[in-house]
Amino acid sequence: MPSAATRPGPSCPIVPDLGDETAGRIAAGLSLGLLALAAAGSWVWMILALAVDFALRATGRFAWSPVARLAGFLRRRAHLPARMINAGPKRFAAALGFLFSLGTGLAWLVGLRSLGHALAAILGLCAALEAFLGVCLACQIHPWLPWRHESGGA
Repeated sequence: MPSAATRPGPSCPIVPDLGDETAGRIAAGLSLGLLALAAAGSWVWMILALAVDFALRATGRFAWSPVARLAGFLRRRAHLPARMINAGPKRFAAALGFLFSLGTGLAWLVGLRSLGHALAAILGLCAALEAFLGVCLACQIHPWLPWRHESGGA
């Protein structure tokens, strides 16, 4: 296991784990596909299943996440190299994915279709940016969060 000095990217005081960015981008593409299917068919069950999957990834339970497992399989099958990065920002992104997909599902359940579609569109945009361009908006926000700043004294 690499020491803190050799770890790529900034350290995270919340999550010291490393994650595979390549598999993460594939997972974003898979999530985007599931989101598009759910929105096209108005399948509340699918968006809520996606919310559960995001929750699993946000809490570090990647082995239980069908999306993370499939993404890892596809990365290996395509012979793409793993690119290890700090997992903290990606887990924060998964937590936001959980909130947006849960919000979408709940909005659809109570009949607020426009709100659900707006939340789905925001989630879809973020997933598309990650999958196709490697731009993680939540990861850009993560360093500015209050818990990211390590205390410098007593």
